[in-house]
Amino acid sequence: MGSIARASAWVGAAACIVLMALVVANVILRFTWKSIPGTLDVTESLMVVITVMMLAYTQIKRGHVKVEFFTNFLPAKPRQGLGLFTLILALGFTTFLTWQSWRVALLALRIQDASGTPPFIPFYPAKLILAIGISILCLQLIFDVWQETAKLFRRRTGETLAASSENR
Repeated sequence: MGSIARASAWVGAAACIVLMALVVANVILRFTWKSIPGTLDVTESLMVVITVMMLAYTQIKRGHVKVEFFTNFLPAKPRQGLGLFTLILALGFTTFLTWQSWRVALLALRIQDASGTPPFIPFYPAKLILAIGISILCLQLIFDVWQETAKLFRRRTGETLAASSENR
């Protein structure tokens, strides 16, 4: 799963480079000749690509914002259980988001959704990439929930075995 998330992060990084080049070229051309048509629509789509393709990799690195003010005072087991609970909540939300983003993306593809002004930049590729990126995040969250559940129960099982061997 990590290699898919890393590959999607590279796609997001490449989109960031393309976005920067497009904006710089547009600014230079605006003062020397005329601006590039459709720059606003393309930059909006590229921002979606940049953001959504980095989500799963950020999850792998545990880089999403966490509020740990209260959990820092908890013992290790309840803290780990609470972490698992928040991962399950995130997975539920992301599953819903995945479902809805695919609905919107497939509708946009079917109607060939595009900007309303020339050069009529298509929006459906960005919506498809949004659905793909959210799907990758959802898969990463499933993997993380699986790992955290295994860690939580492995720890408890190990403690139970150690306690029963001490009583003998």
